[in-house]
Amino acid sequence: MDRKILCTLGPSSLNRETIRGLAALNVDLFRINLSHAPVEKLDEMVELIRAHSDVPICFDSQGAQLRTGSFAGDRVLIQQGDEVELVEAPALGQADRVPLYPPEAVHQLEVGDLISLDFDEVLLQVVANSPTIRAWVISSGHIGSNKACSVINHALQLPALTDTDIAAIQVLLRLDIPYFALSFASSRTDVDSVRDRVKSQTQIISKIESRMGVKNAKEIMQASDAVLIDRGDLSREVSLESVPFVQKEIIHQANELGVPVYVATNFLESMVTERRPTRPEVNDVVNTLMDGADGLVLAAETAVGNYPVQCARVIRSLMDHYQERTERNGSSFPMTMASRLIPPLGGKLIDRVMTGYDGSVALEVPQQAVDETVLLDILQIGVGAFSPLEGFMGSDTLESVLNTNRLPEGTPWPLPILLQLPVQSDTRFLPGDTVALVHQEEAVAILHVDECYTYDLHKLSVRWFGTDDLKHPGVAGLFSKSDRFLSGKIDLLDSKLGQRKAYELTPVESRAIFEQLQWQDVVGFHTRNVAHRAHEYLQLTALQDHHLDGLFIHPVVGPKKSGDFSGDIIMKTYNSSIANHYPPNKAVVAGFPTHSRYAGPREAVFTALCRQNYGCNYFIVGRDHTGVSDYYAPDAAKELFLELGDIPIQPIFFGEIYYCQKCLTYVEGCQHGQKFSQKISGTQARKWLTQGEVPPDWYMRESVTQIILEELRKGGPVFTP
Repeated sequence: MDRKILCTLGPSSLNRETIRGLAALNVDLFRINLSHAPVEKLDEMVELIRAHSDVPICFDSQGAQLRTGSFAGDRVLIQQGDEVELVEAPALGQADRVPLYPPEAVHQLEVGDLISLDFDEVLLQVVANSPTIRAWVISSGHIGSNKACSVINHALQLPALTDTDIAAIQVLLRLDIPYFALSFASSRTDVDSVRDRVKSQTQIISKIESRMGVKNAKEIMQASDAVLIDRGDLSREVSLESVPFVQKEIIHQANELGVPVYVATNFLESMVTERRPTRPEVNDVVNTLMDGADGLVLAAETAVGNYPVQCARVIRSLMDHYQERTERNGSSFPMTMASRLIPPLGGKLIDRVMTGYDGSVALEVPQQAVDETVLLDILQIGVGAFSPLEGFMGSDTLESVLNTNRLPEGTPWPLPILLQLPVQSDTRFLPGDTVALVHQEEAVAILHVDECYTYDLHKLSVRWFGTDDLKHPGVAGLFSKSDRFLSGKIDLLDSKLGQRKAYELTPVESRAIFEQLQWQDVVGFHTRNVAHRAHEYLQLTALQDHHLDGLFIHPVVGPKKSGDFSGDIIMKTYNSSIANHYPPNKAVVAGFPTHSRYAGPREAVFTALCRQNYGCNYFIVGRDHTGVSDYYAPDAAKELFLELGDIPIQPIFFGEIYYCQKCLTYVEGCQHGQKFSQKISGTQARKWLTQGEVPPDWYMRESVTQIILEELRKGGPVFTP
C-alpha cells in the first residue's frame, strides 16, 4: 500500500513554484490550516492551488482549542512572579494582559487552573476570576500571537467548531473542497456534528490530539473517514514520554478497524531552517511507517520552512525505501539501500570492465585496430554509460533501432552503436571468434564476435541521419570507413579505464556523488560549447522551476568537428562559472568522453538516455538540440521524445531563447518583440574570440571570456583543428 504525504501550505509554499514542485512529487493532499488562514482569503488560496496542481485540498479546522489572541509586536516576554490579566480576544495583548479565545473558554476558567501557553513556553496559574480573571506567572517566557494553550487540570467544554470553522465550511461547500479535518475531536458526537454540515461525499479526517480524543479514539474512528494523530498538541495533554506509546496504540486501533491513520508534527523540524534532516528525524519517519501509519503530515516544514519541496522529497524517498523493505517480507535488510536516484535504463547498470588483465591478453588472440571514436564507445559500453548495451549492435538490433527507435525487446534506444571496420581492414572474423581491439598499438578491450555483416552505407546514412549528403559531418564519418561491421559483447581492460582524464566520471562515480550530495532529482545538460549566459539561463531556469536538487553539466570532451571548442577549455570555463555564478552545491560538471554524431533528434534522445544512466531523471532539451546546419527541423528532437513517450528520464523543453534589451535577461518570449531581441550566435562568438575581441556581457561572462582569451594567447587548445 502506498503511504500518503499531506503537506500544509503557508507563507513558504503558497506560490506557483512550490505548489508545482510539491505536486511533481505526487503529494496526496494540500492542507490549509484555518488557525492561520483568514476565511476571506480561502477563495484566493484555493484558486492559486488549483491553477497549478490537481492535488486535493483539505480545510483543517481551528476546533475546540484555547488559543492566544494578538500581541503588540506579535510576541511579548512574561516574567516569572508577575501577575497578568486574562481577557477575551480581540483585545490586544501586552506584558500584563493575555487575550484568549474562544470567549466561552475564558469564562470557564477557575481559580487554581494551570494554563500552559505556546508549547510550554509559559505556565500560568489562575489566582482570581472575579471581577477580572487574573493569573500568576509560574514560569517566564515569550508568548506569541495565535498560539495554542491548554488547561492542564480542567477539561473545558468547547464547541467542536468555531465561528471561523463554520464560515469556512460554507466556502468548502461552494468550492467543492473534498476534505475537512476536525481538530480536537473528542467524541463521535463532534464528528457527527460536522457530518451534518458537509456533503455526503466530503471526507472527514478527525484529529486525535487531546486526552478526550485518546479516550474516545475508537468511536471517533468509527464515525470518521480517517484519523490524524497530531503529536504536537497531544503532547500538551499527555506527558511527552507517553506520546510514542499513545501513537502506537492509536495506529494499532485504526489498523484493526481499517480506518486510514495519519501522523503529524515535527517529523523534519530541523529542515525548517536546514537542508538536511537529522538522523533521529529520519528514524522517527521510518518507525512511524513501520508502526502502521498510512500517511505522514508535514506542517511547519512546508508551511513556513525554507525548504518545503526538499522536505517532501525526503519523505517520499524514505517512503520508497520503506516500501522496498516491506516487499522483502521481513527478510534481512541490505546494508546498502536501493538508490534514491532513477534506475539505469533497463534497470541495471552494465559493468563490462575486465579487472586483473593487462595488454598481454591481446597477444593470445587476433587483433583489430580501432580509431578514437570506437575507443570511446568501448569505454562507455564498459562502464555502463550505454546501458543496457553490452557491446556493439548486430544487424537485427540495428534494424530495430532504425525502424522503431527501440531495441528488439522494446527499450527506447534511437542511435546505432556500431563497430565499423576501416576501409583498409581485410581481416575476416567469424561468429564465436575472440578479438583484441587495439588503439594505437595498445589493447583496450576484448570483443566476443556474434556477427560479421555488411550494410549499404547510402541506405544506412539516409535512415540514420536523414541524408547521405557528405557535407553532413555524421555522414562523412560513416563514409570514411567500410561497409563491414562486427557485433558482440565487449570486455574493457581495466588498465585502459585508469588512463581517463581526471574530470571524467563513470556512471557509478556520478551516482555516488549525487548520493553524497543527497540529490534525488537531477537535471542533465549536454553541450559542445563553453559556458555562456544563454545556457546558464536554461540550466538555472530548469533547476528553479522544477525544484530540482542538482544540475549535472556534462559536456562532450571527445572528438568533434573542426572549429568546435576543445574539451579542456569547456571544462575550464564551466569550473569557473560554477564556482562564481551558480548556487552553492547545486551543480556538478564532468566531461562526457564520447564523440558528437550530429544525428539530430536521434542523438538528442540518446544523450538523454545516457544521462539517465549517470543518475539524472530530468534532461534539458533546447531548440535544435544536437542539430547541425539546417538538416533537422528545430523541434525535431521534441517531436521524437513525444513520439516515443515512455522514456523514463523526463525532458524539459525550451523553445528559442534570446536576450531582451528591455527585460535585461534571456527570455523565450516577451511583450517587447523582436525589435529589442538579441539573437544568440555561436559562430559570431567564435569570431569575436579568434579575433581577440570580448563578446558582450549579455552573451558571455567576462570571467569566461578572459579564460578563453588567455588560453588563445598562450596557444592552448581552444578550438578543434
